Amino acid sequence: MSLFDHLKLIEDPRSYINLEHNLVDIIFLVLAATASGCHGWLEIEEFGHEHLSWLRKHRPFAKGIPTRHSIARIIKAIDVEMMVLALFRWTNSLRASAGKPLIAIDGKTLRGAVNQNGTEQALHLVSAFDTEQGLVLYQQDTKTKGSEVATVRELLHMLDIQDAVLTFDALHCNKETLAQIVKRKGDYVVQVKGNQPTLRKTIEALFQPHWETNATDIPMFEESDKGHGREERRTTFQIPALLPKELAKQWPSVKSLIAVERERKRNGTTTIDTHYYLSSLDIEVELAARAVRQHWHIENQQHWVLDVTFKEDMSRIGDRDNAKKMALFRRIVLNLLQQHPLKVSKPSKMRKAAWNGDFRSELFFG
Repeated sequence: MSLFDHLKLIEDPRSYINLEHNLVDIIFLVLAATASGCHGWLEIEEFGHEHLSWLRKHRPFAKGIPTRHSIARIIKAIDVEMMVLALFRWTNSLRASAGKPLIAIDGKTLRGAVNQNGTEQALHLVSAFDTEQGLVLYQQDTKTKGSEVATVRELLHMLDIQDAVLTFDALHCNKETLAQIVKRKGDYVVQVKGNQPTLRKTIEALFQPHWETNATDIPMFEESDKGHGREERRTTFQIPALLPKELAKQWPSVKSLIAVERERKRNGTTTIDTHYYLSSLDIEVELAARAVRQHWHIENQQHWVLDVTFKEDMSRIGDRDNAKKMALFRRIVLNLLQQHPLKVSKPSKMRKAAWNGDFRSELFFG
């Protein structure tokens, strides 16, 4: 199914007398404008007027371009869940298959919404991110960061996680979430911190005998990198989850325990810290190391690009529903930029999309 076939599945909630502009036309306008670097309704309207001939190569736009206020009203009327399903089904249909995909689950607060509406009304989004292909697989909003756990459980129902390895921060180290993943034939790697104190102390104690022998008796994997004036060496260790009987009963799907030691050197100062993880994986230390490392890609690839390229943290769209939908459009465009084979940065691709209609067409239609 094409992009437009998917968009046609979105129900138009407007009454017959308010149907001057076609819904699919307007969604396509917003996507194309976003891919060309536009921010806000006025810029989207201006893009439409400047590129109407290009837009009409792909859609009728029989009544031309609506005003910015009309664009905002039309987008606001759309059911957000229906639009999320349609757009992510489309981009997921373009995704290459992978043997054991690594999917990072993480939340992001739109700071612009905090500054404008107050912290309680801030828009907090939870995303599922294919860290190896660099694609956003799904997005779900949550009222507050504190309700992120429940939102993640809802999001898991929308994803195909069979044979995938899902990675989480310590907020999601809880029995119900992990049981849901295993029930649907996925695997997990989840960090353990102070929110599970007994579990954390037990894992530290199980690794302690191996530290005393310099960990020469357990599987390990070492990697290093340099950049931005620092050097970092990461060593990953993995052991069977020989938890005490009571803990094993509480965490029945845990098969292995992971420790990652990070040694950083910067400006002549060396720091060393160790992070611990639970996993349903058997002993596959290289896969465990990759899963932990790739989890940070949701911060480095998705969050950073959204803030720097799309200026998401400076977004001042005050209406919560429309802020949510514009965040969705940005993530769909992020996927399109990632999937295009041109070997340049995402900002360069956006500039090219703004200047070159043929390239813009390639982004959307291949």
